Amino acid sequence: MPCQHSRLDGRARSTAEDRTATGKMRGIDDAERAVDLAPASTYEALTRQMVDRLTVDLAEIKSRLDGLLFMVAGAIVLDLVIRLATVP
Repeated sequence: MPCQHSRLDGRARSTAEDRTATGKMRGIDDAERAVDLAPASTYEALTRQMVDRLTVDLAEIKSRLDGLLFMVAGAIVLDLVIRLATVP
């Protein structure tokens, strides 16, 4: 496992800071190091749309499942209350 911190001049620096400092020494600025998130092809754009739709669908399913579980738990609690209230 690589070391997460290195000691330089008596202070701890993260490896990300070390990479940034190394890049600045080599003349690489932050704009050149930025990650391009734009889709590179039509396939990638369609895949992202499909994943986004799937995310929305899964969120809807999760909310419906949460509601169903809440309803079942409420029914169980109500049943217990009714059984305890009718005990002679």
